[in-house]
Amino acid sequence: MNKSIRNLVIFSIVTISCGWFGVWVNTQIPSPSPQQSLGILIFLLAPLLTVLLLRGFGGDGWADFGLRLNLKGNLVWYAFAFLIYPVTIALTLGLSLLFRASSIERPLSGLFPIFLFGIAASLMKNIGEEFAWRGYLTPRFKALGLSNFNNHMLTALIWGVWHIPYWIFFLGSDIISEYTSIGMTGFIVLGLVGIFPTALVLGELRLKTDSVWAPYIAHNITNALSAQLLIEGFVKFRPGAELIFSPNTDGIVMIVLFLAIGIWMIRKKG
Repeated sequence: MNKSIRNLVIFSIVTISCGWFGVWVNTQIPSPSPQQSLGILIFLLAPLLTVLLLRGFGGDGWADFGLRLNLKGNLVWYAFAFLIYPVTIALTLGLSLLFRASSIERPLSGLFPIFLFGIAASLMKNIGEEFAWRGYLTPRFKALGLSNFNNHMLTALIWGVWHIPYWIFFLGSDIISEYTSIGMTGFIVLGLVGIFPTALVLGELRLKTDSVWAPYIAHNITNALSAQLLIEGFVKFRPGAELIFSPNTDGIVMIVLFLAIGIWMIRKKG
């Protein structure tokens, strides 16, 4: 078997199984909260640790890890990384207000300190996530000669399956119910669908800048912004309306926007 393919298979097996292993660990070593458990630590760190081992000892090397910022010639894409989620979220929520599918329940000026706290909370978590997906899968699929689109779709497939035990067991239905009224099954289905256009945009940021930092920035911003609008009570949707207008890529409007933006990015040269 080709070394690169072998290592991608190893990475995929580890990442798809690590969350379920973490769930099992939590049954053996109970903790007060799944969010503060050994199991979730295994879930979050196993992909990155696997990347480090495969790059360090499995023959993949470090040349395409993407640790350089590469700001020269890429400032527009970095600005894009900062703005893509705030702009699309504002557009989506604007549409929901226009169609009276939502209401503003708290002054949005109060969102800023919550956003800053969310950024701080996301920084370490997303090193584990982005340095595995855009730091490993995206460049290694590129090295195999896959087209950009197929690269991002395969990355999204593995990334999405990795999330399933997190949604079911580490977040759980209580936290999910604070975010959406469509239930766990609906949330998982839309979450999996939404990961594909998300992977298009984040993957293209990785390839266009040749750096993992641009998608890392975008990922931190959405983690700090989208869910907090609902969980912290800033925005309230009519029951079921978040299926269309959710401020994350688990709502139809955001999915369509990111799909269109991702395809535009693939077609745009440079």
